Amino acid sequence: MFSKINFLNKLWLVCLFLIIILVFTLPAAATIRVEPSRIILNALERERSTGTVEVVNNGEEEIELTTVLYDWSLDERDSVVVFEAGETEYTLDGLIKFNPREFTLAPGQKQIVRFTVSSPEGETPRERRGIVFVEHETDLIDDATGSRVKTQIGTTIYYIPVGVKYNFKFTGLRVFNSPEPMPQGISLRINNDGDGHMRYYTSYKIVNSNNELVMEDKLSQLLILPKNERYFSFYLKDRLESGNYNFMLEFSFYNTDRVAEYQIPIKIE
Repeated sequence: MFSKINFLNKLWLVCLFLIIILVFTLPAAATIRVEPSRIILNALERERSTGTVEVVNNGEEEIELTTVLYDWSLDERDSVVVFEAGETEYTLDGLIKFNPREFTLAPGQKQIVRFTVSSPEGETPRERRGIVFVEHETDLIDDATGSRVKTQIGTTIYYIPVGVKYNFKFTGLRVFNSPEPMPQGISLRINNDGDGHMRYYTSYKIVNSNNELVMEDKLSQLLILPKNERYFSFYLKDRLESGNYNFMLEFSFYNTDRVAEYQIPIKIE
């Protein structure tokens, strides 16, 4: 009995210690605010493109900050993968300059970081992109490496030169006949053969064999990078009864009034 109580007391002390660590380290990692979170630069021909990032110290101590560029892409699950600058063909490395790159912020102080992107010469126009991290080295030590822990708050930058071509394609639809009472699942396959990323909204209408509207819905915004094929899935708003239908699919795009429309016959058994 004594050993059991002693074990529980030790367990409680360990939990309390972990809670104390979280209380003191989480605010430390959240002292920097960087805005905006995304910048899209549509370049003008033969001119440099400029932008600004605002960095604010919301903490209670003076901190030293460094602006660092990284490459990035998306994996098959659309999670961000970060690379060293210059490792991908869409890098901004060698094209972007920051002022200032290193600076110190007192508590409550704000710093405007200006950057300039030069247009690459002698290549087919294609999108360039990067993540600009504002890094702060904390007093915490990483047990695995023995080095100090860095906090990173980033802004995503897209640079779109003049003449970039876009080529969005819908290439397939599949219906999953989910068991009742779940609605049927839909999987769409799309392709971006262009040289710039595309942000798009997907909406659909479903009409029956009598051309009567039985369902419609609009999905949230999605992103597809250049030279990428993607599958994305969703459940219909309601469950369809057995029969033949016409699936009317529409893609609309960010910052343009163009739409892509498709009609696909489907059968629910």
